[in-house]
Amino acid sequence: MRYLGVDYGDKRVGLALSDDEGILGMPHKTIPNKDLIKNFKKIIKEENVKIIIFGLPLNLSMEETEQTRKTKKFVNELKRQIDIPVEFENEFLTSVQAERSGVEKEKIDESSAAIILQSYLDSKKAQQK
Repeated sequence: MRYLGVDYGDKRVGLALSDDEGILGMPHKTIPNKDLIKNFKKIIKEENVKIIIFGLPLNLSMEETEQTRKTKKFVNELKRQIDIPVEFENEFLTSVQAERSGVEKEKIDESSAAIILQSYLDSKKAQQK
């Protein structure tokens, strides 16, 4: 099963895809935050995505922020227009992790999406044991 990981931002949206078995999350690309629903529909079809995992931005106290509300608002709109599951994964410090790993600045968002996706895939695998 193929998963799409998303690091949602006001200007840019980072995307990551899993392998066909849903084991490994890899950076895919960064796209501008415009025509997103159309872009998501295209990627879902082209890449045969079965589940979307959005990073959920929380503050240091693990509370919702303005960005959390923006992300949830977009996800609610997306859910009305597609018919595959959309889930959330805590994205706490994923951009910092991507930066510290030496990723080029232009690829931070897609690398963050890969970290979000891999975290989700790993926790799902751990729950199955």
